[in-house]
Amino acid sequence: MDKPPVDEVRASWDANATFWDERVTAGLPWQRRLVYPSVERLLDLRGGERVLEVACGNGEFARRMTERGAEVVATDFSPNQIEQARAHGGGVEYRVVDATDAAALLALGEGSFDAVVCNMAIMDMPEIEPMASAGSRLLRPGGRFVFSTLHPAFNGGGAIRVLEQRDVEGRIERIYAVKVSRYLTPWSGKGVAIEGQPEPQWYFDRPISMLFGAFFAHGFVLDGMEEPASDTERPERPEMVYAELPAVLAARMRLSV
Repeated sequence: MDKPPVDEVRASWDANATFWDERVTAGLPWQRRLVYPSVERLLDLRGGERVLEVACGNGEFARRMTERGAEVVATDFSPNQIEQARAHGGGVEYRVVDATDAAALLALGEGSFDAVVCNMAIMDMPEIEPMASAGSRLLRPGGRFVFSTLHPAFNGGGAIRVLEQRDVEGRIERIYAVKVSRYLTPWSGKGVAIEGQPEPQWYFDRPISMLFGAFFAHGFVLDGMEEPASDTERPERPEMVYAELPAVLAARMRLSV
């Protein structure tokens, strides 16, 4: 997988920061209905816990956690994203930190967090091993690492959404499917998450074995997992009526004893 320089990846998020802040603040249904419920169940947040959020974007999820009584440190490698996040207030401590820099993450305080969260950002990172490595040292005993990402098997760059339609004795039948042509080989390329954003951003596709393997290599075990799919009655977008094909993978990792 050819990886662009981190500065190039960061530049697109700096350029998109205002656009994304406006869209997220207005409310992204796929995020609030599809992603947050699974992540919050897996996180099982308790009041008073100290949480690190990696790649926080405009800080919406960080603020949700503070509303539930957590002490939150939220980081992003994009200064413009952090500027947008700080403008919302909400009692969150924001830092500009590159998740591909293990030393910078560790400088936040080894053994000082009850949980680490990375919400819908792993697919945007050219490297995830530094985050997994640092995460194993940032957590207190019994802590957990919860992440969500585009589902590697059904929602990566090698997936094409397909709609087949036929008339069955006067009744229109529609079949929504995904055609996958690439999965096992890691891939990187540019794409658009929200139509109209100023710049395309980089995506980094990894098979599930590579995704979990980065955490297994640093002593984590898989402790919980959800695969949320779109609601056919209330699809996030018209093209996302795939009730049997999960769009997102959410997981909880814990350090093995």
